[in-house]
Amino acid sequence: MGEYILGIDAGTSVLKAAVFDRAGTELSRGAHSVGIDSPEPHLAEEDMDQVWEAAADAIKDAIAGSGVDASEIVAVSVTGQGDGVWLVDTATGRPKGPAILWTDGRAGGIIDDWYANGTVTSQFAITGTGPYAGTTSAVLRWRADNEPEVLEGATTLWCKDWVEYNLTGDLSTDPSDASLSGIDTAGRQWSKQVNTIWGIDRVGSVLPPIKAPTDLSGTVTEAASARTGLTAGTPVYKGQMDITASSLGVGVVRPGDCMAVIGTAGIVTVCTDDLSKGFEPQDVGWTIPHGPDTWVRAMGMNSCTPNLDWFLREFGAAFEADAAAAGQGLFAHLEERILATPIGARGVIFHGYLAPGGERAPFVKPSARGSFSGLTGTHDRSDMLRAIYEGVAYGIRDCLDSIPTVVETVRLAGGGANSAVWCQIFADVLGRRIIVPAGSEFGAKGAAIVAGVGSGVYASYAEGADATVEIVREYEPDLEKTAVYTELFTAYRAIREANAKVWDQLQVATRTAAAYAAATKQQAGATEQPEPIAV
Repeated sequence: MGEYILGIDAGTSVLKAAVFDRAGTELSRGAHSVGIDSPEPHLAEEDMDQVWEAAADAIKDAIAGSGVDASEIVAVSVTGQGDGVWLVDTATGRPKGPAILWTDGRAGGIIDDWYANGTVTSQFAITGTGPYAGTTSAVLRWRADNEPEVLEGATTLWCKDWVEYNLTGDLSTDPSDASLSGIDTAGRQWSKQVNTIWGIDRVGSVLPPIKAPTDLSGTVTEAASARTGLTAGTPVYKGQMDITASSLGVGVVRPGDCMAVIGTAGIVTVCTDDLSKGFEPQDVGWTIPHGPDTWVRAMGMNSCTPNLDWFLREFGAAFEADAAAAGQGLFAHLEERILATPIGARGVIFHGYLAPGGERAPFVKPSARGSFSGLTGTHDRSDMLRAIYEGVAYGIRDCLDSIPTVVETVRLAGGGANSAVWCQIFADVLGRRIIVPAGSEFGAKGAAIVAGVGSGVYASYAEGADATVEIVREYEPDLEKTAVYTELFTAYRAIREANAKVWDQLQVATRTAAAYAAATKQQAGATEQPEPIAV
């Protein structure tokens, strides 16, 4: 009988599961999408039942495709999107409405106040976390102020915890997910002092117990077995949030190791075992418990590959037609166009702040909005396309340069790492060596390593990563291009700094315009006369 491990990655829009052997070989994967609802432009929600159903289908597909008997799977763990609020009724375990996601912006005003009045600074030395609009503590504060009845008799979970609850019946979380909300980061537990600073001490009963990632969450129930195909009684280990799990899945286990995820979000992590010097930069990013004696200093752009998705959705038809005419796949054609476009996109700079909640790293600004700068009538769609690829790389550099740790090599993960052209752009913009590990489901692999340590397959995270992570591609920076990009990056930062007040003004004006449009529509509906009935 073999020893196989199932890792589950409950992402923002896609729920994935993968079966691994103890050497880290991905035998199969399952993936199912779930929709994001935006009742208003600044809101982002998901149906919690749909998330569980998508996870269950992904698990079933992964097992079916692996050729492994479910009884040979010795351990399971889950990772997933962080932050937001996933409320369940403590007594029944049923969702109390839709999940509020990390990209949601309803708590933006609270965040602005917290930064303006010193609230964030007053807790930062304890937590090492800089909240943003989708942070759990901010959303809980918003609900306490606006929907207190929803919090009565409730427990707040995170996405991975909701999936685990459906597998095992356990209501708990781990230090990594809880840390972004604000905990005693060194002690890895809730802090009454921090909760009081946030103003959520009055609803502290909704916070779940914290378990270590390698602690047993429970075992697969008969109901979960029937739904997923897992064997009832299979151990499920607590796991970590996606930032730390993905870091582990690409081999970030020792101080100085660095990862950049080019996915739905753009995440930069740097591993450390020393908190004695405090947390830098001040009041922004997160310090997340990772291994038993390590943390990762992390920065997270709200929107990364969705910038390209948006551009192709709105303006990609011409590229698709050109690719078809040339007998090429779309992305092969896009990369050909990018390579034919000069470095610097002929002076066009893109800022990818497309999330409803604005931006969260390396600065926090709920009103931040995306833009192209430098456009003239001579520019074309290829210039704009290259500007997006470069703009995302500038955003990653903005985060990495803010962490005061020397980093020479960056491990690249996420969908963007599949593009050789984009990988080279990252190497040139960052001025650092890029390495790409084998595989695609690094969050799921990280979850599998956690489960392997919990079940005794591996003695430690380092042993698990060393046994399972293989580097397949490397990219060295062209330092002459790096010098050019450094000058453009300086302009990139200057533009976003200059726009801070403009974003606030635009937000006010946009809400005024939206209110006018709603009132006009309501007035038109009230005065509309029914057509006479023909007789």
